[in-house]
Amino acid sequence: MRSTTRRRVLGGMAAVALGLCFAGANAAGSFPDRPIRIIVPYSAGGGTDTIARHLSDRLTKHFGQPVIVENRPGANGIIGTRAAAVADPDGYTYVLVVNSHLINPLVQKDIPYDTFKDFVGVTMVARSPLAFLVKSDLPSKDIAQFVDLARKKESKFAYGSSENMTRLVAAMLDHHGKLDMVSVSYKGGAPLMADVASGVTTIGCTSILSANPYVQSGKLQPLAVTGKERTPAWPDVPTMGEMGMKEFDEVYTSYSLYAPSATPKPVLEKMQQAVHTVVMDPEVKQILAAQAAVPVADSVDDFNKQVKKDFEFWKSLAEAIDLKPV
Repeated sequence: MRSTTRRRVLGGMAAVALGLCFAGANAAGSFPDRPIRIIVPYSAGGGTDTIARHLSDRLTKHFGQPVIVENRPGANGIIGTRAAAVADPDGYTYVLVVNSHLINPLVQKDIPYDTFKDFVGVTMVARSPLAFLVKSDLPSKDIAQFVDLARKKESKFAYGSSENMTRLVAAMLDHHGKLDMVSVSYKGGAPLMADVASGVTTIGCTSILSANPYVQSGKLQPLAVTGKERTPAWPDVPTMGEMGMKEFDEVYTSYSLYAPSATPKPVLEKMQQAVHTVVMDPEVKQILAAQAAVPVADSVDDFNKQVKKDFEFWKSLAEAIDLKPV
């Protein structure tokens, strides 16, 4: 290639790159100038929906534009997540998901989007531990006693979950304790807790938000929580690690915001900064604390690095208990 031609080609490439940079910067400068949509791929009233609505109310005030929550439940979050995957990557559509977003490709075949190619992370809004609970009259006051009881029981116990993340975490307990329990799937945390409280299902794994009304009424007994430290919401409930199950130390429910993959990075960063401002407000911290959640709001770059680490963590757990896509 002649030097003059080479210079023209390189110059053209540089101009295109510069133009994209300016386009992204301009997009961020005017963003937002119309309503923003946050898709919640789960039912209304759950933990993710609750956090999304607190977020949307305050982002609306922050931006001066409506931030609308749209519930699209079904198929372990896949239906609503697909709607976000095919949306225009203009910064006006997001999806707020829990860890099932990363676990779904490990346990389900033929997902209609690519979890990594079709999405880019914005930030982890908050995270909270999970809890294991049983009916209050079951003769087990902690997870170690439950494991002993399940091993001695002649008939099999059943463990319940409400989506792929809690299914995986409950399967971890079954595998760790060599309990050979039966897995029962539910469409949400509320019906799961109702069945555990009535004794239909022996033990349930869910969020503290879903379990708290049953614990406060005395119908359910929390046996343990995941994570490295006890939660202030239930300070008397031990962690799984305290019961000798250290593999649960890194298990949390994360509430994370994603956008279609081609969304300009300056727009992502503007949204992340707005989320950080909102969730670090003392009032919002108190609201999250009521769900045993703590704000995170990490940067776009840090969050996308964490996504890769989290996926490898869940992948290793799925492999350890021989959980395969079906």
